[in-house]
Amino acid sequence: MNTSHAVRRRKAAVGLAAGALALSFGLESAGPATAAPAAARGDVAAAAKPTFQMPFACGTHWRLDAYGSGHNPALDIVVKGNTGSSGKAVYPGYQGTVARTFWDRGAGNVIVVEHGSGWYTAYYHLKDKHDTYVRKGDKVTATTRIGRIGATGGNSGDWAHLHYEQRYRTDGIPTEADRRPVHFDGKKYTGTGNTWMDVVSKNC
Repeated sequence: MNTSHAVRRRKAAVGLAAGALALSFGLESAGPATAAPAAARGDVAAAAKPTFQMPFACGTHWRLDAYGSGHNPALDIVVKGNTGSSGKAVYPGYQGTVARTFWDRGAGNVIVVEHGSGWYTAYYHLKDKHDTYVRKGDKVTATTRIGRIGATGGNSGDWAHLHYEQRYRTDGIPTEADRRPVHFDGKKYTGTGNTWMDVVSKNC
């Protein structure tokens, strides 16, 4: 595929993904996939949040995109330079318990991990069947492989990337309405339209 075609295809995919996130994901949410206003949901003390690391092998380099208001504070992640992300291993980045694994027509193969104190992480578009590596109730460490980057689901835009979310809810498994700004190694990665071209995983 030539470079210009690849760029056009990626832009189209981004538009599809961002637009789709303004809709519910069927099994995932019964309402709009936008974060609830802070005043309505209540902010959480930073000290309560686990020290999440990137969901990838230590020392690897990644590009993070927040995109528009319908997508932020979720992140779409590909390898630095987007030289080929399909099949790269995905890890939780913090210890926890698998809360759900399922298929969704928009998000594809999905895994949700509970990390304690109301904090969860979610992983979309995984390449392999959602319960290939882990199943509900499995205990995981920061470096347990739970899946691989893929392009499953109608909202993937047919390009391999990891859609990643950090969520908070104390009264049940959270949905997209419970998304919070993403932190890796204590640093915040959030903001409509923001891109980080080279973030190194410290998931060691």
